[in-house]
Amino acid sequence: MINFKLPKIKDDGYIALISLLIISAVSLSIAIAVSLRGIEDLQMSFAKSSGLRAEGAAESCIEEGVFRLKKNWANYSATLSINSDSCIINATVNGNSADLEAYGTAGIFTQKILMQIDNNFEVTNWQKN
Repeated sequence: MINFKLPKIKDDGYIALISLLIISAVSLSIAIAVSLRGIEDLQMSFAKSSGLRAEGAAESCIEEGVFRLKKNWANYSATLSINSDSCIINATVNGNSADLEAYGTAGIFTQKILMQIDNNFEVTNWQKN
């Protein structure tokens, strides 16, 4: 009877291959985490920029309201467009004082400013919300 021996399969490279797969998975996880952090930073930067644009629009409306009150001490309301942003100003005169309320909008962000002035145009109250 003839006895055949099958060749033995060498498994020397399996440990190296598994190590490579583990290192690749860890590297990929780190790369994804860094990418997500970068996206989060971009979103925060965009939100801050849009918030500042909304605040600038509201301040522009407040300035417009004071300018209009200097010309005519009477109630005033308007909507202004500033590039792609907008604002709404409401000025209400109460005898010797006036209340100004402005809403600046940039995209989905809105900034509100409340201001009170007297008839000498001195600011008696200023609030940002």
